[in-house]
Amino acid sequence: MNEFQLVFGVGLLAASLTWLGVPLAEFFNVPDRVVSGALQFASGVIVGLVALTLMPPAIVAGSRVWIALAFFVGGALFVGFEYYAALRAATQGAEVPGVILSDTEAANVATNPVAEPRSLALYVGILVDLLVDGMVIGISSTLTPAAGLAVALGLAVSTMPLAFVTIAMAKRQGISAKARRWLGWLFIGCIMVGTLLGFLLLRNQPIGVRVVLIGLASGFLITTVTQSMIPEANRDGEPSLAGIFFVGGLSIYALMAIVMK
Repeated sequence: MNEFQLVFGVGLLAASLTWLGVPLAEFFNVPDRVVSGALQFASGVIVGLVALTLMPPAIVAGSRVWIALAFFVGGALFVGFEYYAALRAATQGAEVPGVILSDTEAANVATNPVAEPRSLALYVGILVDLLVDGMVIGISSTLTPAAGLAVALGLAVSTMPLAFVTIAMAKRQGISAKARRWLGWLFIGCIMVGTLLGFLLLRNQPIGVRVVLIGLASGFLITTVTQSMIPEANRDGEPSLAGIFFVGGLSIYALMAIVMK
């Protein structure tokens, strides 16, 4: 098996595990507290991935100043994208085809254009997140195949519940079954495209370039967690124990990282 086939297989493994969340969400009606817990769990895994797998070797191998700057830029890119998407949704009258907004949400968007509605913006953000996840797998695979496999498994632990939650939200918002099926296939496509792009375009680049891009992706992922996933998990604003799933996701990924070393 050559290197390309190995990376393709690693990416396909992560994509397939991610897709498993789709039929689970389709077959079961999921209460809000389960959605909240799944988002918290996925958030914990992503934080563990960045803190324990991506950033430590990047800091050792590259310039700390450039990596810190790349981390900031990655986070700023997500903030800019989220702001633009929410503003665009607001200027279109807070209505997105296939999405049902409550009266409260529509009024909130009308009076506060930067407030994120239950709209296409959230789904586009998730797809961009999966594309970045795939690129992280591809970039990590340029370091060592074992690193790529570890990152792929770690990401799959977070992206499967994320796919589950995304489809569950789409069902509640009245999005058609056909659109949900396409969304599920896009999960696989984004991860595979990201993996192959990350590997093919960066495998011959200097290690300094690769670790800076890892810093960029890490900033994007962490900001996705803090600005989108956890706020969505706490949308109801009521006291909840769902945060324990965040700690659980972080702890499980830490255990995986130790075992796979």
